[in-house]
Amino acid sequence: MDRAPIAILPRRQRGGITWPLPTLIAVVVVGAMLALGALLMWQGWHVARTALLQSAQESTQAMGRLVDEKVRRLMAPASASLNYLVSDPVMFAFDPGERLERAGTFVQILESIPFLSAAYVGYANGEFILVRPLRSDAVRASLEAPSDAAYLVQSIEHDVRGRKRTVWHFLNAERRQLLARTIPDTGFDPRRRPWYIDADQSPGESLTAPYIFFTTQNIGVTLSLASRDGQAVAGLDVDLTDLGEELKALRLTPNSEIAIVGADGNAYAYTDLERAYRRVGDSVRLSRLAELGVPALTALGAANAGPNQPVSLDVDGKPWFGIAMPLAAFPVGQLKLLMATPDSDLLAAIRAGLIRQAWLTAGIALVLLVLGWLVGHRLGRDLTVLARQAQRLSRFDFRRPEVRGSMIREIRQLEDVLGEVCTTIQNFLGTTETIGKEPGLDSMLEKVLQQTVASTACTRGAVYLLDPQERGLELAAVARPDRRGAPDAPLPEHLDVAALAPGGGALVPPPAEMGQLLLPLASRQAAPLGLLLLEHPLDVPHDGAEFRAFAERLSGALSSAIETRRLIEAQRKLLDGFVRLVADAVDAKSPYTGGHCRRVPELATMIVDRMTRETDGPFKDFRLSEDERYAFHLGAWLHDCGKVTSPEHVIDKATKLEAIHNRIHEVRTRFEVLWRDAEIAHLSRLAAGADRALSEAELAAEQAALRDDFAFVASANMGGEFMTDEAVARIARIAGRTWLRHFDDRLGLSREEERRVAGLPAAPLPAVETLLADRPSDIIMWPGRLPPVRRDDPANVYGFDMALPPHRENRGELHNLSIRRGTLTDEERFLVNDHVVQTYAMLKSLPWPGHLARVPEIAATHHERMDGAGYPRRLDASALSVEERVMALADVFEALTAADRPYKPAKRLSEALRIMAFMCKEGHLDPRVFGYFLRSGIWQVYAERFLRPDQRDAADVDALAALAGVPA
Repeated sequence: MDRAPIAILPRRQRGGITWPLPTLIAVVVVGAMLALGALLMWQGWHVARTALLQSAQESTQAMGRLVDEKVRRLMAPASASLNYLVSDPVMFAFDPGERLERAGTFVQILESIPFLSAAYVGYANGEFILVRPLRSDAVRASLEAPSDAAYLVQSIEHDVRGRKRTVWHFLNAERRQLLARTIPDTGFDPRRRPWYIDADQSPGESLTAPYIFFTTQNIGVTLSLASRDGQAVAGLDVDLTDLGEELKALRLTPNSEIAIVGADGNAYAYTDLERAYRRVGDSVRLSRLAELGVPALTALGAANAGPNQPVSLDVDGKPWFGIAMPLAAFPVGQLKLLMATPDSDLLAAIRAGLIRQAWLTAGIALVLLVLGWLVGHRLGRDLTVLARQAQRLSRFDFRRPEVRGSMIREIRQLEDVLGEVCTTIQNFLGTTETIGKEPGLDSMLEKVLQQTVASTACTRGAVYLLDPQERGLELAAVARPDRRGAPDAPLPEHLDVAALAPGGGALVPPPAEMGQLLLPLASRQAAPLGLLLLEHPLDVPHDGAEFRAFAERLSGALSSAIETRRLIEAQRKLLDGFVRLVADAVDAKSPYTGGHCRRVPELATMIVDRMTRETDGPFKDFRLSEDERYAFHLGAWLHDCGKVTSPEHVIDKATKLEAIHNRIHEVRTRFEVLWRDAEIAHLSRLAAGADRALSEAELAAEQAALRDDFAFVASANMGGEFMTDEAVARIARIAGRTWLRHFDDRLGLSREEERRVAGLPAAPLPAVETLLADRPSDIIMWPGRLPPVRRDDPANVYGFDMALPPHRENRGELHNLSIRRGTLTDEERFLVNDHVVQTYAMLKSLPWPGHLARVPEIAATHHERMDGAGYPRRLDASALSVEERVMALADVFEALTAADRPYKPAKRLSEALRIMAFMCKEGHLDPRVFGYFLRSGIWQVYAERFLRPDQRDAADVDALAALAGVPA
């Protein structure tokens, strides 16, 4: 069908300024509202400022009363305790021992009133007893007290000669003495202290002005009272250090400054304790008001304002509010409370109120603006809305517009049409997005069908797909607009299934009264894929050719998506098939590795799948996407694919002398020759007239030695035990035996063997040969250039870091029999380890897509170690992912428990797990992964499937975890 050319029409530009009626109405209403609001805000500012300053004055006065009340509450229990102490026998105890026995009275008082720092009694003879609680390690350290000391008893007493001495007694919490220490005389005389003098001259209690305590250097007051006979004065030290902290809570605003000062100009309490003290030499004094470094308080103190009278201050060019209040609770010292607050803080609430009022005014103005707009354009409102909706479509905004419900029929119809257009476009875009992003065929079909039914305004839809054998249609998806469950739509009776088969005819359309549309789904090559069924209302929009054309285009997109998904699934199955083919080929190449390439991915997948479901523990955050899981699946199956390049006789080498065959048979033949030589020598001696008995004894001894030597060589050939230095020396000694070779050893050689002996002189026959030998022809050099596995090799592009032996193989008999452990030489060990190099190199050479880019790393890191001593790249734990650590564990566990290896017996579960625990301890395996493997029980599930019954013994999981150093 020919398409009309697309014409782009320019927008017409009109000059001049136009003013909509709603704008004019809104400007007038809003302007009047703003003027009224400004007047009200100005008046409110002045009224609120006056009220706020009055409130601040009242609040400050209340704070002064609160401070007075707090001090009175501090003094009341102290006063009661003081009267209790004066009535105690300690007031009349003139023997230091008696006083010490009454220390419990002091302790009871101190424990009942936490803010008391000391309780004491001074006597008329100058003696003194004081009990002080040691409430912190810092106090104990400053007094050099024992660590478990709870109280200090300071006793000033006279000895029998009348000399004064000071003794400190340290008591524990049970009041038992821990230590007594005599202190040098400090010159302290209680009779000269103000508290003693005041109490001695007063008939009742005395209260000192705040001062710094002699011992603790804290600020406080002393409450004292003389005994009835005037021979002793009791005192309690009330610590006022926390009064500064109390002042913080009394500030009007966070920036307020508050302090308690006396008539002498000293600051007795301030919110910053460090600034309230001044250190002069070894002594500490109270700071002067000016020394606090607070200009506002200094200015307030200098203002000499009357009691409770607010005063305005100018501090560094900024206005402050200040007030001074006398404190009645301190009759001594004429103390008063100074409070200074920035005007900006006091007026912040007013400003906030003005801002709220301004916002309220703006909101009202906005409402009036809308009302003006509605009044001015009641009839044109709906057209304006439609115009904006059309503009949104021109800006590619296809969201369905909100239906406003105009009273005009034509406008309402236009609204409905615009809404349907937006919905159709949205569904079509959603279909495109779903086709592009949804990976699964079933979920893609369900979503696309739902969007297709909604886009075409149908009542129900269904998708049928041909089964793989193309014998019939299978229901794949059903959708309704309301997404409520629907029964599977039965295959229509009029549908000819044969018509969908290759070469079939066209679909027979259903009768019109059924309200159904059948659309075939076909590939790009016109191969049938299935059928799209749409059930629609019997109305005009669904009765035209336009509806069918639109539905056909949607079905074409659906067909393309189905074909693409099936192609992707087929390619994935093909890739999986190739991967399994490679793994099976590796296992088939060497029957002695059994199903290693199959069992390792089985075990690794079991571990990873269980990890991804964890909700707590070290792997609670470990998750794999579908792509990451598939990459791990491929990497696990390909982890030994490099073994296709490994020499089979090296992989299967079960004894030290084994090459293509076990060369122990050649060695045994040489022993047979030596046996024959011994018999010949015996017969020769007899022929020469030697004594038969002596000759037979010599023959028996020689043959016994040959039997013993061959048994030793055969045992060493098995590689089951570690070869000591003595064993290696015995091999060398046995190798020194000689025999005569009468045949040319260069006959019947292959070209490769001829190349290795070329240039070597041939020994004349008969030639003397040693029993065991390392011949130059046993050395097989590297063909061509060396494998690029050394770190400093420029050809090493993959970061390998492996030691390279000088030769490819060394088949020397003495060299092989002298292997200390196992059956492989260093050269053969490299050839075995090289399979990981080949795995990585082969996989890295493949063009993996982005989501499978980690397959080479997953496949080729299972021989790396946590401590970085593994191969082929010496990666440490920081470079290994959880998946790679799982692969290392799975490979080791399978190898230890495999029962199809000729060179070692299969381990029982307990043995294998114990070996792996030591491998964790030695930095080989990851302890966290091993701990999860143990506690999850996956090893038991694996054992039930793959191990012989005699291997499935019990294991102590906790002991193994502790041995491996698994984190708790």
